[in-house]
Amino acid sequence: MNGILAHTLVWTGVLIALVLLVRRPVARWCGPQVAYALWALPALRLILPPITVPAWMAPPPVAEPVAAPLPAHETVVWQSAEAASAAPLQAAPAAGFDIMALLADWPMIEALLLAWLGGAGVFLWRRFAAYFDLREALLAEAREVGRVPALMGAIRLVETPGTAAPLAFGVLDPVIALPPGFMALHDRRARDLALAHELAHHRGCDLVINVLVQPLFALHWWNPLGRYGWLALRRDQEAACDARVIARADAEERAAYALLIARFAATPNAAPNAAITAPMACPVLGEKSIIERLRSLSMSHSSPRNRIAGGAVLGAALLILPLTASISYAASEAVQEVPEPPAPPAPPEAPDAPQPPEAPTPPEPPKVVMLGGDEGEGDANVIVTERIERGEDGKERKVRIVRRLAPGQQHLSEAEHAEMEAALHEGLAEADRALADLPRTISAAMADAEAAMAEAQAARGEAVRARAEARAASRTRVMMLKECTSAFDGEAQVIKGKDGAQTVMICQPRIAATARLGLEQARDEIARDKDIPEETRKQVLRTLDAQIARWKETEG
Repeated sequence: MNGILAHTLVWTGVLIALVLLVRRPVARWCGPQVAYALWALPALRLILPPITVPAWMAPPPVAEPVAAPLPAHETVVWQSAEAASAAPLQAAPAAGFDIMALLADWPMIEALLLAWLGGAGVFLWRRFAAYFDLREALLAEAREVGRVPALMGAIRLVETPGTAAPLAFGVLDPVIALPPGFMALHDRRARDLALAHELAHHRGCDLVINVLVQPLFALHWWNPLGRYGWLALRRDQEAACDARVIARADAEERAAYALLIARFAATPNAAPNAAITAPMACPVLGEKSIIERLRSLSMSHSSPRNRIAGGAVLGAALLILPLTASISYAASEAVQEVPEPPAPPAPPEAPDAPQPPEAPTPPEPPKVVMLGGDEGEGDANVIVTERIERGEDGKERKVRIVRRLAPGQQHLSEAEHAEMEAALHEGLAEADRALADLPRTISAAMADAEAAMAEAQAARGEAVRARAEARAASRTRVMMLKECTSAFDGEAQVIKGKDGAQTVMICQPRIAATARLGLEQARDEIARDKDIPEETRKQVLRTLDAQIARWKETEG
């Protein structure tokens, strides 16, 4: 149990620090609502249960060191196999010591754990006691002035002297506390915007979130990350609520909303001891939170692509969050089974009696082929030759060839006749090969010819383009004019000569004047924009004035 609590403490602290580091860049690129959603990571890690995996997934135990060989003069007594199997298996003690086991047995650790949990309980008691005291003080002299329908019931609107600024509180009984006479204000736009802000807190479940995250920061009551994390979460919550209010507002309403935030922030004692409520003015967050809220007004209109990218990154972080859970391994329930003795081998079967070999097939009589007349082996003009041929059935047979020479025909020996026949067969085979390779040879020759023609055309096109570019470059030149007459029309002119050459003339003072004019227009827009804090606006205007003065000197 102690290990799980320590593991949870470490990982929630790491996630709080991570959110503190990335919240501002995320708000700038993806909007304040995505930055506010980042706080779900440490909150969900707090309630993430430990994961128990099967025993077979546990890492293998560390191999024990091999014992040193015994000296030659020592006697080794071997234990029988039956005694070895009967002896119980005992794990050898591991080398060194386990510091976690030592700390777990230390009584001081138990005392520190009790002090830590006791401090967390005191933190929660003080936080909720302050909230209920504030609720009681606000409702003591409250006067209900209206109700607003909501999903889980109606939201009560009350006027009370206990606050000088609108304040939302309550989870089961949602209430918006207003200063006396607030509903009768002449500035109805400011009144409606303030009410819209507090209603957005209730409809966005911000009060429920403030209650649910208290155990997270109570766990870190001694850690500075706990206080900074709570303040940063409330700042991101107010910025996200502002973004929901002005999501569809025009420029005039946005300016009025910014002035409303600044006016309530300057109100003294607007909401003392705000506890876990959501006031329109945020004294618990300090003066810097007002600057962040004013800056967030310009971040609420981030592009859909950035918002989708931010949501995708947040979803990926939620998917990998279970990897930080405490992991334990189930106890192995496998029982070592005693192997049964092997069965005696079966006697070998008697071998089958060998089958008698089949009688050999009698050789076929030789086949006689008559060429040039009847067979007459005794005649001098008759030549008889024999050879072995393989038939279609795969059997070999002897073939006798009898040839009779015509009168006056030269008699060839058997060797000469075999050589002539072999030469004839080789010539026929060579002709067959040449005929089979003829289509491939023709295709290869045609492909080589086409490739050579394509390369020649490409080389000719490159040469034509190179000549055209060289001709155009040689006929075009650029001139920068430091002084321009009144006859010079615009910032640049192109003059063409009789031979086709072009001269581009650029008026440098007029280009600088055009850039300066744009900078002056931007300066006027920044000077009129009341959404930017005064100190920031003055610093930006000083920088722009210095740049405009330098450009004026360049024009002179």
